[in-house]
Amino acid sequence: MAAPNPDQQEQYIAIWAKAVETQMHFNEMSVKSRQLGLTFVAAAMGVGIVLLSKGEEFAFSIPIEGIKFQLHIAVVLLLGASLALYAVRGLDLNVYHKMLRGAVTFGEDFEENYMKKIFQLEKGMTQAISHFSRFSDARREVSRSGKYHYIGDKKVTAEDKIRAFYRSTIIFLCAAAAALLLVTNASAISEVISRMNPVVSKNIAPSIPPGKEKPK
Repeated sequence: MAAPNPDQQEQYIAIWAKAVETQMHFNEMSVKSRQLGLTFVAAAMGVGIVLLSKGEEFAFSIPIEGIKFQLHIAVVLLLGASLALYAVRGLDLNVYHKMLRGAVTFGEDFEENYMKKIFQLEKGMTQAISHFSRFSDARREVSRSGKYHYIGDKKVTAEDKIRAFYRSTIIFLCAAAAALLLVTNASAISEVISRMNPVVSKNIAPSIPPGKEKPK
């Protein structure tokens, strides 16, 4: 295919600039959704710490067989934050990130088939960003002619990194809620254990046949 004339080059550059603008828009939406999720986490932890310092004043009493268990509102806040973050995860990965991937794919296709005819580069900007985003060991080498050659073997996509971020954060929130639930119910758990000990001792105590009692 012949090299594009100056008018075609201007059209290509205008289309490419619009594609990059679209990528930036969807990337901004993804970042804002993650910021919203982290806001839920920070708010839940901050309010939870304040309420936890108030003691039993912000705890629901749940009596079970005469033992008073507590459900502190901080535990509810942490679990609520994990659910909210999971909802944000769905919005991020299933909506904004897919739109971003579509825009990036178009940009890579356009740079490969049109922009290379103008700039004579191995990769365009979208392709270079994708390369460094998708390979943890991404690097470049410079040939004797001064042209860049992009190298990378360990592929880890941006989606994998985003999923790992949401997974680790949600696990942390659930673990913190579980630990807080145990701490706030330490006395109730101790009472349950103390009630179980006599029963266990009675069940495992060896029985002595009649007439074989040890002499005093």
